Order: sequence, then structure tokens, then C-alpha cells
Amino acid sequence: MGLSRRALLQILASAAVSGGVLGLTAIGRADNLVRPPGAVAEPDFLALCSRCSRCVDACAPLAIAPAHLGGGLANLGTPVLDTNKCVLCMECIRACPTGALSKIPKSEVFLGTAVIAKDTCLAWLKTRRCRECEKACPLDAVTMQQGRFPEIVADKCNGCGICMRRCPTEPDKAITISPEGAKRTVRPAARFQVALEDRVGPYEIAPPPYSTWFVNRLRKLGELYLNLK
Repeated sequence: MGLSRRALLQILASAAVSGGVLGLTAIGRADNLVRPPGAVAEPDFLALCSRCSRCVDACAPLAIAPAHLGGGLANLGTPVLDTNKCVLCMECIRACPTGALSKIPKSEVFLGTAVIAKDTCLAWLKTRRCRECEKACPLDAVTMQQGRFPEIVADKCNGCGICMRRCPTEPDKAITISPEGAKRTVRPAARFQVALEDRVGPYEIAPPPYSTWFVNRLRKLGELYLNLK
């Protein structure tokens, strides 16, 4: 027996609504989002993150933004990191009040792995003998093949981005940071804790006075609003 036009439209509408709801609530998408430094394993992160946006406020290079509905309802408002903007200043970790970002030292942060685009790199193009990435890397994670061509040693790279920022290619950098290989920190086994151990270390750059922070906060809110429109 054939379906009436009205019944068919009702079935299609129900399928569309069901698909939309399932898409928004799919927690599986959480694994595809890149989190700020110090983030604990994803299930613990989603449970601990209060969506307070303090890490977003603290990020001077605007490397962190809240997730939107496209990332799933469970992720809405949680922080997402742009690894190619992060400078590992550790301010987001200091700002997190819940432990979703563990207060660990920079030496334990692994954001991913640097990747060199050989079709853009000046050295690989033989445009000039450039060694800027090798000289800039504090972890000896860049080696020069045949004394001329840079390669990333993945086992040593933590995705800090120093090599990328030193790269002289313009306007697009020959080096990007891939979140592949990023590591999450392990949440302490204790069920209850008064406060998480703070091992971040001293400030590399002193925090700004409150008046400066407040002005920056208003500016960032304006930028986020414009980006969402």
C-alpha cells in the first residue's frame, strides 16, 4: 500500500529531527576536538570542564575558543585549541579552576608534532640554506638530512610551535603543528581532593594588572561574538 504525501513528509521530518538530535549529542565527536595543554582524558575532561571560559580569557594569542553546536551538544562551550597559535604560555592551565586542565609543567605537555611542508620549505626547495627551525628548537627535535634538509624527530617533538614561529616563509609557514601524537594527562586516582597539585612553575611573563585584563576580556568577547555571527 502506497504512502500518502503527508505521511511521507512526516517520516522525512521525523528522520531529519532524529538525525539532528543524534548528531548533536554524539559524545564520540569529543575525541576529534583538540584540547588545551594539560587536558585530562576526554571522558574526565567533559565531566570536569565547567564551560567557564577562563582558559579562553587567559589565552593571549587567541588560540582557544569555545566549541559550537557543530561539535556536538556534549562539547558545547568546552575549549578547543588551535595548535598553530598556541605558544605554551601555560596561562590557560593556571586559569582552570576545575582540574580539567592539569597544572603540570611545560616539560610534560605534548600538543602534537611539527610537520614540514617540503614543497614550501626554503631548504627543501633549495632556495637557500635555511636552518632557522633547527636553531630554534629547544628539544633537538629537528635534524638536518645531508646537512641541509630539515626533518622532524617525532619522538622528541612536543608541538611547542617555536620552529613554526621562527620559520621565515611567508605568508604561509612551511611548518605547521599537527595534533597527531598529542597526549592527555592522567587524572589523579584519588576520588576526592581539596586542591590539585600545582606544578606549573613560575611565570615566564608576569600577568597584567586587572585593568588590562578587563579591557582584553571585553575585546575577546567582541571578537568571539563577531566570529559566531
